[in-house]
Amino acid sequence: MGDSPLKVLTIDGGGMRGLYSAKLLETICKRFSQKFHTKEPDIGKSFDIICGTSTGAILACGLAFGVPISKIQNLYMECGSEIFPNPMPHNKFKLLKWAFKNRKRPAANVDILKEKLEENFATSTLGELYEDRSIALCIPTIDANTNQPRVLKTPHNNGKHRDNNYTLVDACLASASAPIFFPLSTRKIKNTSKSKRYFVDGGLWANNPILVGLIEALSIAEKNQSISILSVGTCDQSNSDPSKLKNPKWGVLDWGVGVGIVDMSINVQSSSYTYMAKFLSASLNNTGSDIRIARLKEQKKSPQQYGFLGLDRADEVAIETMVTLAESDADWNYSKAISPTPGNLKLLTEIFSDIKELKKRS
Repeated sequence: MGDSPLKVLTIDGGGMRGLYSAKLLETICKRFSQKFHTKEPDIGKSFDIICGTSTGAILACGLAFGVPISKIQNLYMECGSEIFPNPMPHNKFKLLKWAFKNRKRPAANVDILKEKLEENFATSTLGELYEDRSIALCIPTIDANTNQPRVLKTPHNNGKHRDNNYTLVDACLASASAPIFFPLSTRKIKNTSKSKRYFVDGGLWANNPILVGLIEALSIAEKNQSISILSVGTCDQSNSDPSKLKNPKWGVLDWGVGVGIVDMSINVQSSSYTYMAKFLSASLNNTGSDIRIARLKEQKKSPQQYGFLGLDRADEVAIETMVTLAESDADWNYSKAISPTPGNLKLLTEIFSDIKELKKRS
């Protein structure tokens, strides 16, 4: 096998819980090198391919573009409550009022999100990003015109440059347009007078984009080149309430006026897609490939902590809970990675021990 593996980073969707993912990555960097207590790590440059869905698309674009990881966290901590000013309540009576209030409009403020994305990415396109940083990006979304999956990509695969003119802001909004919370993302088709393309959150089909990353890596890897994939979750939130299971005849309110269906779908993808990717890679390894996959482990949470996690929870307690969990999980993964028997987490040592300092953009 080649001496230099093709390195892939995949980041799940999860709304506000993207703060957890950003803090997790930053803290692991600090554990491997004390210099990152005062300097910013260039995490993106340590990977050849970065795949991110929904909130993970924002992190993926930020890391690939070279936005400081601390600045990405600030987007969540400082603007989260503006983007999600009216989080979904759990009380059925309040939920009914919340649903009625948002019956003709999305519940979140996409204008604030777009404004903050433009502050970081300006008008930079996927094509320009790849030309500047040579990092491949894959951003899952759904084409609402056809109800088909779509992956927005940089031109890293020879001859494939369909998405070159999509801005990073376009890509983030296309992947993060979560039903009920955000409007469909709209993009006018170039060189046409009226035609538009509409996108819906990619989390509905690839909230955990690990299979997207594996397939993309297989398509561009050199002959006999090994592949290393690091998969990062978003502090998975259980929406299984034992008291609700006593009466299985769930109605609209039991399903959270539809939000519960979305939440369950993206949560179950976290484990199922990881399992499928590991099973597929093991099968390929039996035929001579060399594919390694590491999913950062999330420790068990208390019922109280689960209660403070949500796609749209941006209050002070929720933020503190995500930061605390991220730091604790980073410590656990780091200790396992440097142990005598690290298993697949050895990938962390190989990747994070060599991360360089982020250089200021010219």
